[in-house]
Amino acid sequence: MKRHSIGKKFRKIKALKKADPNAIVPEVPQQLQEYINQLNSKGLKTNKVEYAIFQTKNGLKYPGLIATEAIKPNDTLVTLPVDQLLTTRHAFESPLKKIFMEYPQMFSPKFLLQWEEYQFLTFLLYEYQKGKESQWYLLISNLPREIDNLVFWKSEDQALLKDKNLIRAAHKVYRDFMIAFNTLKYISDKNRDLFKPETVTLENTIWLYTHIHSRCFGGQGLKYTTMVPFCELFNHEQVDVCYDFQYKGQPSRYDDQFMYKRVVKGQENVDADDLSLSSSENSQDSQDDISDSDFFTSQYLEYEEFDFDEFKQFSTQSFHKNLTKNSEIKPLSNESQEEYYQRIKNHQELQNKQRKEFIIKLQIQQDVFQLAIECKSFLFKNIDFGDNISIIFLGQVFHLLDQTLNEYFTDEKSSAKAREEFKKLKITITIYKEYLYNFLNVIMKKPIQQEKIPLFAQKIGRKITRGFENLQQVLAQPVDRSIKYYPTNWEKDTFQNFLMRTRDPFEKGSQVYFCYNRLSNRTMLMKYGMALEYNKYDNAFLRVEYYKYLQLNEAKWIVHRFQLNKFKRFKLKFTAPPYDLIVFCKSVYWTLNQHSVDTLFKIKDLQLEKKALSLALQIIIEENAKFKETIENLQEQLNDESIDYHEYFAIIYRLERLRIYRHNISLFNICIVVVDRLLKGVLFEQAILQTEFDGDFYHTYRYILRIYFEQIKLAVQQSK
Repeated sequence: MKRHSIGKKFRKIKALKKADPNAIVPEVPQQLQEYINQLNSKGLKTNKVEYAIFQTKNGLKYPGLIATEAIKPNDTLVTLPVDQLLTTRHAFESPLKKIFMEYPQMFSPKFLLQWEEYQFLTFLLYEYQKGKESQWYLLISNLPREIDNLVFWKSEDQALLKDKNLIRAAHKVYRDFMIAFNTLKYISDKNRDLFKPETVTLENTIWLYTHIHSRCFGGQGLKYTTMVPFCELFNHEQVDVCYDFQYKGQPSRYDDQFMYKRVVKGQENVDADDLSLSSSENSQDSQDDISDSDFFTSQYLEYEEFDFDEFKQFSTQSFHKNLTKNSEIKPLSNESQEEYYQRIKNHQELQNKQRKEFIIKLQIQQDVFQLAIECKSFLFKNIDFGDNISIIFLGQVFHLLDQTLNEYFTDEKSSAKAREEFKKLKITITIYKEYLYNFLNVIMKKPIQQEKIPLFAQKIGRKITRGFENLQQVLAQPVDRSIKYYPTNWEKDTFQNFLMRTRDPFEKGSQVYFCYNRLSNRTMLMKYGMALEYNKYDNAFLRVEYYKYLQLNEAKWIVHRFQLNKFKRFKLKFTAPPYDLIVFCKSVYWTLNQHSVDTLFKIKDLQLEKKALSLALQIIIEENAKFKETIENLQEQLNDESIDYHEYFAIIYRLERLRIYRHNISLFNICIVVVDRLLKGVLFEQAILQTEFDGDFYHTYRYILRIYFEQIKLAVQQSK
């Protein structure tokens, strides 16, 4: 199929890489020009780009870089000698080293994940106070004061996002920042030989901290957190522009395929849209994994696990009661004494036999019960109760285990038959696990190493743990001075030049962007204080109150017993349908005794598939109806010249969330139409043709649904 990806469609809508008629090429501000002249004298080379001013839809101005002539694929746009880069190594090897050594609780990787940020922040504050005497004066003085991110927005501006979970995350980051600021202020006050009193203020700290988050480079071959002079002028978009390294006497690191190799190792040839499926999902502290932190804590009294000890006690008491009741033997009329004694002896022998048989039966019952317990234990160890899919399967397994036990203990089923069914269930659990892992790895792009799956990894295990409450707690952490808290030797970057290169062509007069990463708007607001319209990497969370879809008491009991999250959170994206939502909805109609396990994860039964798609559509439509705004209204608001930057980006955030919902509603409607056509006997090639829900996205929707439709095609072929 010809590539009609959502990214390609969005770039066309936004006219990326096309000349911008509203761009202005002004005289470069004096201080910035001094900075560029200084960099030029030290080896900076720029190619086909220059400073320009651009506008949002409502006329808000922002700086960037414009193409001075047509840019071709594989052009090098910026070349900067490595000695012009500012890194954490510079910070550590400065006069601040004594502070870093004295307070490893604040600045060492053995204490904090953010240690580089705090070293860098301290160094920038130190250099800032030196003014023109600082080697980095022009770099620091050209960092604009007018930027921030969501963490530092006023509460009324944060409220414009209409996303309480994102706001909660911003508050947490702000709380941690304030603890860091107070700690840094305390340390600087203790070191007046290094810091002037007016240097470490909240205003200065927020300013420089924001730039570290939004302007620094890291990873992809750089040894440390790095500021790259001039390159901070590139704005972010979905383009194939990234950095590269040039080594002395060698070609650049990536040659003509540098952008492909820049992505995940081992996935160099994977389509960029496929890579975006797992965008930010597995990264530590990702804002795309904000927990709802809302759990079931009450008891569920309509189901109780079978208690063998209680059964054993009751059975034993009943047996002995009956034995005692029948133990009295009276002489019969005309019965000789010898006959009477013989009858007593026979009765005693019978009772002894009954005792032995009872003990043997009880032991067998205990063995059978233990097999059921082992089966449940096997289930606990292999299936994550907190995932989006497994709860209904778990409930059905528990139900069959309890049903088999009940039938065995009421003598409706033999021990051999019960053992056989437990064995089959254990095999079924293993098969389910294999299909689940394959689904997560291949379809959801969330690789899981089977041997490392966490036991009882419920959502409750993801509750946010509170960190330090104040600077006293930070500095109270014990320090062992015999331990090396920092590297002995800070290696230097070994490349000669830092390059900014492109695989994308840009027209003359177009804005030239840089691709920071595959980031959702949620993450971009937290890091950069901005959001992108038509961001193919964006996503929205669909929160489903799944409890009402649980039909078995066993499943409901599991939810309460293990205090699972009250919601299943399904990520809605532009790049793929929510396959996990489809599987969840399918599990609502799926029955362990009637369907094979692979029917859950593959398309085997079109009737079952249609039910799942219809339920998924119903759920997403109901959630979409809760939004009081419309796409059309928000689009119109973006042209309002009275709104500021915060409100502008908040509108984009809400707008893109609605677009994602509408996009996924269209995908479900298209799938239902296709399945309906197939059930009516229409050939596959005709069934997947245009529907009333395609609009201008026909080829794009078919590209997005290509994997799903391939499964449908295979199901149709196998049914013949």
